[in-house]
Amino acid sequence: MTETPDDSATSPRGLRTAFFERSVPEMLLLPFVSLFAVALTGYTVYYAWARPFTQIIHGMVFFHFGLSLYYLYLAYEHVAKGTSVVDGPLVSRFGDSVQRLYVRLDAVVCLAATLVSAGAGYYFVTGYDRLTGNAILMGYSNTDLTLGLVVVVLAIDATRRAYGWSIALVGVGSVLYALFGSAFPGFLQHTGLSLRDVTLYGAAQLERSGVYGFITQAGAKYVAIFIMFAGLARAYGILDVILDLSQRLGKRLRSGIVHVAVISSMAMGSITGSAAANAATTGSFTIPMMQRQGVREDFTAAIEAVASSGGQIMPPVMGVAAFLMADFIGAPYVRIIQAGLIPALLFYFSVGVAVQFAVLRYGWTSDEGEDTGGILEVLFSKHALVIVSYFALAVGAFYASRRVADLPLALSGVATLGALLAGRYVHGAIATSMSGGLTELVDAVEGFFQARYFLVPMAVLVYALAVMQLSALATGLYTVLTLIAVMYVRDVTLLVIGDEPADDWVTGADDGAPTNSTVSAVVNQLFATTVKTLRGFMKGALDMAPLVGVLAAMGVIIKMLTQTGLSGKISLRMVALAGGVLLIALILAMLTSILFGLGMPTPAAYVLVAALLTAPLQELGVAEITAHLFVFYFAMLSAITPPVAVGVAVASRIADSGFLTSAKQALRIGIAGFLIPFSLVVNDSLVTWTVTGTPVAAFCVFVGVIALTAVTIGFDGRHVLGIPHRVVYLVLALGALYGPALSGYVGPSTATMLQVATATIALVGLALAQLDRLPSAVTPATELRNR
Repeated sequence: MTETPDDSATSPRGLRTAFFERSVPEMLLLPFVSLFAVALTGYTVYYAWARPFTQIIHGMVFFHFGLSLYYLYLAYEHVAKGTSVVDGPLVSRFGDSVQRLYVRLDAVVCLAATLVSAGAGYYFVTGYDRLTGNAILMGYSNTDLTLGLVVVVLAIDATRRAYGWSIALVGVGSVLYALFGSAFPGFLQHTGLSLRDVTLYGAAQLERSGVYGFITQAGAKYVAIFIMFAGLARAYGILDVILDLSQRLGKRLRSGIVHVAVISSMAMGSITGSAAANAATTGSFTIPMMQRQGVREDFTAAIEAVASSGGQIMPPVMGVAAFLMADFIGAPYVRIIQAGLIPALLFYFSVGVAVQFAVLRYGWTSDEGEDTGGILEVLFSKHALVIVSYFALAVGAFYASRRVADLPLALSGVATLGALLAGRYVHGAIATSMSGGLTELVDAVEGFFQARYFLVPMAVLVYALAVMQLSALATGLYTVLTLIAVMYVRDVTLLVIGDEPADDWVTGADDGAPTNSTVSAVVNQLFATTVKTLRGFMKGALDMAPLVGVLAAMGVIIKMLTQTGLSGKISLRMVALAGGVLLIALILAMLTSILFGLGMPTPAAYVLVAALLTAPLQELGVAEITAHLFVFYFAMLSAITPPVAVGVAVASRIADSGFLTSAKQALRIGIAGFLIPFSLVVNDSLVTWTVTGTPVAAFCVFVGVIALTAVTIGFDGRHVLGIPHRVVYLVLALGALYGPALSGYVGPSTATMLQVATATIALVGLALAQLDRLPSAVTPATELRNR
């Protein structure tokens, strides 16, 4: 649910016209959908600010609020789109009349579910004290149990509607397993739970239930605020700004738009946290541009799918699963960011190298970038040095005002802004004249608000998390408020000093009407910005609403598995099956994580595999946070793993390429991603960070990734590699990635020396290959191949 109603008009007349063009049922439902969505985001921001009650009550309110919104929006979609919302072969094989009847009946069902969800939420929230006090001693009433069962059913049904049958069937299966455990064979057998127990553990026993458990609470407390931040960012057009900046960068690179696609997908994927949604949004722009550059269709889909998937592990936001990981482990969110930074850089470094090798091997370079110095010119150009200087000025001014002058945070930000404006004026005055300095200052301000204004809320996000080490909820609150404030300042500033306002109606220039006064134009602009802000509130809430159901369903699944003892049995069986061998346990965990991730959103897949698989890995000596990152990594990579590969499926449809062919190329580009998690276990300092161990391990693993990518692409940046060269690079890559695994045989020091030696040999070989200094006997062929 990424589209919201009324996405174009911002003027009062346009909004009114668009509203009255709708059918009567749409006009009846749309105000309620809009009100619910805006209210949900408003409530989330309010809770982050005031914290008026406990986390569990907040989770209950948010769950029922979000679930009611989801069903209400489904009813609106049924009314607005008619039979186009029919999904599934069972209904679609019938005629139009049957489909129309189905849509109408389902709309009524969704409206009824909205009311039931809201009523159940009111009942449980208002009866919280009784249900967590007297009811435990005196017993639960039939109404408590009935509504508890209804809530479990609604959570699973919402999951089915939002994400298909895969997760819903797991939820139904977990309930059936809890009820009929005595009928299962072997270690799966247990005494069985009654329907009353399932209802209590599912929802009615509030503080120890699955629906209202820690997963739902984490979603309401940590995930929601960032999902809503993403909705605001999209409503404000920040995606378009990022893509525009990426295109400008692409004109300076030989690889052209290809690396731009990787960078933009990385940036947006970190915010959205969904491989499929990211591939659909950024891919709709980047895939056609890559094809115009000459990149083959299957490679365009593969590049976009792999880049979109990896955004979920890229700090500082890391999608939504990272918030759940922080709650799972009980660690500060900044610790999750620190642990995930090098693995994320490794993944995107491997993707960037693979894309570069593929572009050079098949001759897909950009003509626009041929006459430039490429990435080095971009990084060390005069313009880049000026940007670095202003960044240093901003950091210095903020540090001086905050630490030396001891100013409050807000005043420190104002002082930093003043220092930047003064510096830009002096810069312009020196380059031109005193009056020219003022002109250049105005032009610089206009250019900033047109292209780089989103850096302000991102800087607030990073500072709040990394420096102030605030909670994720407080960080999200300040980031959202900063983004809203920046947008109001931006729109008014561009109206006053810019040449072209965003909407003609703001200045009264539409339809040949006379131009209004400046005050009237500013008021109109503030109204337009408010409309965009409310649309952002709607987008964020509607994006979060489907996730509410799946988080609750995952809570039910995990509760059923823990109450029946299955999770503990699986841990013991996994350790026994691995025979105490860590490598086997890691491979089993990898396969299970990918299997559970097929067709599931990453947060749901991660929660399930983390509950089942991290304990046995820790028993075999893997650090807790490394174990969680390991399964998280593979749950993410399931988006590019056949037979489902949702990221590839979306990208291949946009690229008009075959699914299996695109999936094959995605595996070639992303193959290093499947081996990096194992290197994290072997090189634990990449996650835990030590003064001496981390730099050495990072150097070796990064070089190993380059060598491994050369093996999978069959190209080293200059030469096509044959089988012998691939074998050599593969051996060197494995040594650089997994050298410390030999510590038990040759000792830690010798193993580290072997790792550094293989990495050094690989790096020297790759460097000599680029310079054509390899001996002729071992120099690969130079011709290009188109297959």
